[in-house]
Amino acid sequence: MQYSMRQYRAEAESHSHSEFHQIIISDLGKLEMEVEGRGGEVFGRQLAFVEAGKTHAYRAEGLNRFLVIDVNADLAQRTGIEALWHRHGNAETYLEVRSGHQHGLAGLLGTLAATNEDIGPNALAWLKTLLLRSQRAPGPSAIGAQSLPPRLVRAMAWAEARLGEDITIADLASVATQSESSLFSAFQIHVGTSPMRWLTEQRLQMAMALLRDPEIHLSMSDLANAVGFSDQSAFSRAFSRRFGCAPSSVRRAIR
Repeated sequence: MQYSMRQYRAEAESHSHSEFHQIIISDLGKLEMEVEGRGGEVFGRQLAFVEAGKTHAYRAEGLNRFLVIDVNADLAQRTGIEALWHRHGNAETYLEVRSGHQHGLAGLLGTLAATNEDIGPNALAWLKTLLLRSQRAPGPSAIGAQSLPPRLVRAMAWAEARLGEDITIADLASVATQSESSLFSAFQIHVGTSPMRWLTEQRLQMAMALLRDPEIHLSMSDLANAVGFSDQSAFSRAFSRRFGCAPSSVRRAIR
């Protein structure tokens, strides 16, 4: 099982591979795909599991970078990767990491960055966790359905995959390849709020999902850091303003 970071061209290409499955995860940008006639996208929390032997076409415009993992079909069966795909994605090509687990994508990318070309046990565990927390993608994405400008879609998908990191307006503008003032105007027109208010909302929604997940046990300090707040008190205040209750009360309610 090996991986590589790849960039794709705007011209459509197609191929198939009979001996290994392929998992494609976005680090930057959106990849348009068609697998055996079924179209879909890879961006943000949405990934693709291309089954061995299936012909697939693909193209991407603008800045893009994708993690591509080649998983030998026999290894996928022995390690349970194939079973997880069938169980949680219903053997669909396009999967979506459930809300609140975006940090898994960043974790996998970070783990692989510290390895050689062969995927070690830690990265294999990350990959299995991602599939465990994935589900069949709900068709055309909500972002796409709103007909948002592609630059805005790209910036939002990039940020959603990195909610635990320090993200600035300059970062978002760079990914969107537009000025900060143009990005601010685009958010006001198409989203109805500022970029940073939108980002805070995504972080707080992620925090709520993490608090409600019985499999995740983080201290309040670690939780705040996981969703991009460097200060626990600031996180608690923002959470309480948004949801009308303290994060600790949400945790107590589910236990």
